[in-house]
Amino acid sequence: MTKKMISWLSFMAVFLFLLHSCVHDEIYSSSDPASAEYHSKSLWKEDEKYIKNVMKIYSEHEDNIKKFSGTPDWDYAMSMGRYDESFMVVPIIENGKVVNTLACARFDKKVYFRYENSETNEAFFQNIIYGKYTRYKTEADNTKTNTQKGIVCITKTISMWYPDNESNPNAGGYWETNYYTNCYNFLDYSGPGWEDNGGGGYDYGGGGGSGNNDPNNPNNQTPCEKTKNIINNTAIKAKIDDLKTKSTGSLENAYKFKADGTTSNLIVGGKHEVDFGDKTGFQGGYHNHTTGTEMFSPADIEQLLQFALAQGNYGDPSNAFLGMVAPNGFHYVMYFNGNYQDALTSFSQNEIDEIKKDFQTRYGLYNSLGQTGLEKLFFSALKDMNLEGKVTLQRIDNNGMINTIIKNNDGTRSDIPCS
Repeated sequence: MTKKMISWLSFMAVFLFLLHSCVHDEIYSSSDPASAEYHSKSLWKEDEKYIKNVMKIYSEHEDNIKKFSGTPDWDYAMSMGRYDESFMVVPIIENGKVVNTLACARFDKKVYFRYENSETNEAFFQNIIYGKYTRYKTEADNTKTNTQKGIVCITKTISMWYPDNESNPNAGGYWETNYYTNCYNFLDYSGPGWEDNGGGGYDYGGGGGSGNNDPNNPNNQTPCEKTKNIINNTAIKAKIDDLKTKSTGSLENAYKFKADGTTSNLIVGGKHEVDFGDKTGFQGGYHNHTTGTEMFSPADIEQLLQFALAQGNYGDPSNAFLGMVAPNGFHYVMYFNGNYQDALTSFSQNEIDEIKKDFQTRYGLYNSLGQTGLEKLFFSALKDMNLEGKVTLQRIDNNGMINTIIKNNDGTRSDIPCS
């Protein structure tokens, strides 16, 4: 009897211990998914700190982020060769199949989510997770960040060996190569339509990645942050206000600005033109338009290219900017997004004459549409000059509201307010 009692008590002790362990594991997993549930199955080294932090954000905001059916398979999340807490992508699984991929990019202190809806990227993960390959080989990561400032292009390549006969993998077979590709910038995540494809703007508590994350460093700033710094700089603001006063006159005038806010003396131009002169040492400038076209002209865009070139081959051309004050109070500013080679774009006299002629013709067609028409006019000029995607346009309204103006794929334009 005593032996039976001891056996029974031992059984109960083991049972209660196992029960406690299961309950403990369940509570631990649900309360801290980033540390308890993530076990990387990737074929590469990953930025696990960033992945775990993104998992936590997703867990807290899933109702707002999730736009499609399926479940993220975090074990196969990949940072695609990035280790600065800036980017990762996770496959979305439903019924044993990859049905989508969710990219998660960090810009400054915010994380943005976007469903990619890419069959190529889905196939990349599908084959890695479910493919019956017996060996694989990878190529070096291909991440380009300097081709066009503000745009990151990532390519990940893997080749897999599929045997003709699974029971005899050494008999023969074939190699199959799959790619993951993604080019993105800030507007891809914050622009119109991201609400339909994901969510964003969630605070990132990971502490940031490597490198200089100083938000006051122009290289780390979004166009919105750059413009806020410009118009809030006391010395620059005084010159912009002066140009607003002069915009009701008969001549165009200009000022040049250095990175530290130092301004040039007033540059006096003609009726509808002003030459900024030597731009060495200056990041950009502002000028006023008189009564007439209240939008950047092709000549203004050429001036922006010259400011970009003035940054030097080893500088940062994306620091170049040009502002224009209109007689009605609001003004525009544009930033160069290309690299040094893009800034070398030049035009023959016949080409520039034709571009200016088309600009004036379109002005007659678009002017009646107000700001919308003028902004369409600007994007048409960029297309004529082969500079589409290489210049960012912003409008600063009379109330101080800053809007980034983007051209949509269907040719329309949209305002993206700066927060």
